Amino acid sequence: MTAKNYQAWEVRESDYPAAGSIEEKLKFLLRYAILAPSGPNTQPWKFALGENAVFVFADLKRSLPFVDPSNRTLFMSVGCAIANLLVAGEHFGFRAVADYFPRGQDSDLVAKVAFEPGESLPLQEDLFLQIQKRHTTKDKYDRRMIEPPTLEDIMGGIDLSGLYLYWHSDKDSKSRMADLVARAHQIQLAKKEFRHNLGEWLRNNWTSEPDGMPLYTFGVPDAVSLGFPAAFKEFDLSPAVIYRDSGLIHGCGAMGILASDGDDKPTWVLCGVSLEKLLLKATRLGIRASFFSQPIGHPELRTELQGMIARGYPQLLFSLGYATAMRSTPRRPLEDMMTGL
Repeated sequence: MTAKNYQAWEVRESDYPAAGSIEEKLKFLLRYAILAPSGPNTQPWKFALGENAVFVFADLKRSLPFVDPSNRTLFMSVGCAIANLLVAGEHFGFRAVADYFPRGQDSDLVAKVAFEPGESLPLQEDLFLQIQKRHTTKDKYDRRMIEPPTLEDIMGGIDLSGLYLYWHSDKDSKSRMADLVARAHQIQLAKKEFRHNLGEWLRNNWTSEPDGMPLYTFGVPDAVSLGFPAAFKEFDLSPAVIYRDSGLIHGCGAMGILASDGDDKPTWVLCGVSLEKLLLKATRLGIRASFFSQPIGHPELRTELQGMIARGYPQLLFSLGYATAMRSTPRRPLEDMMTGL
C-alpha cells in the first residue's frame, strides 16, 4: 500500500471525468500540476477554480527567507506547476491561455489560465506521459555523453521570447561551474540561519511528511538519514556537499544555463514554465536533471556566471545526464492546496 504522502503520484489518466462538469475536469488537471518540481520541494502553490479557468497563486507562506530571499526559486516553481497544468490540459483536448499577474506583480495571483475546447496534441508533441516519470537526481549520473542532436531536441522546450539556454559540456567549463557552486556553498553553509532555513525541509528516508526533500534523493543511506537533518542545521557540512555537487557536475552529460532578458517575477515564472517543458522533454529521452541555484543568489558569483553566456541574466544553473530512476518525492494532497478567489 502506498504511503499517503506519495499517493498523488498514482493519479491515472483513465480516471479523467470525460462526462463530468468543466469544474471536475479542471480539478483533475490539477492533480498533474502538483507533481511539478519545486525547490526544495516546498510546493509553494495554491489553486482556485473559476468559470472555465484555474487561478494559480504563489503560496508565500512557504517561502525561504534566508535561502531564497528574492523568491526567485519560488516563482520559478509556480511556473513549473503551470507548465504541467498546460501540458495536461492540451493532452485532454483543451486550448489553454495563461494571463500572468492579472492583478499586478504585487499580488500573489500568478496566473489565470483559461480553458476552452481544442484539439489534442500529436503524439510526438505530447509530453503528458512524462509528468509522472520526471524526477530530479541528486545522487550521481552514468558517465555518458549527451549527443548534440539530443541537446537540440531538449532545447526545444525553451520556446518563449526573452529566454535563452546555453550548453557547456567541456571539462574547463564544468570546472569553472563547479568552482562557482563550491564557493557559493562555502558562503551559504557558513551561516547558521541559512542552514536552519534549508534544514527545515530535509527529511529522513521514511518521512511521513507531504513535502520537503527525503535524503534518498541525495543517495544518503537510510540509517544516516535519521540524524542528518539535525546535523545539517548545526554544522557546516560544506565539504561533503561540495564533493557531492562536484561529482554531479563533472559526471553529467551537459551543464545548462537558463538566462533571460528580464529579472522580475513574470520572468521567473516564465523561466519555470519553460524549464518544466524542457525537463519533460529530457525525461522522454531518459535524461535527468539536477539544479545548482547557489551562485545565482550571490551578485558577484552571478556576474561570473554571466561571463560564460552571450546574453541575459542567469536564472538557473543545472546539469543533465543519464541516471538510474529513483523514487519520487512526497506531495501534499490537492485538497490542501485549494483556496477561494
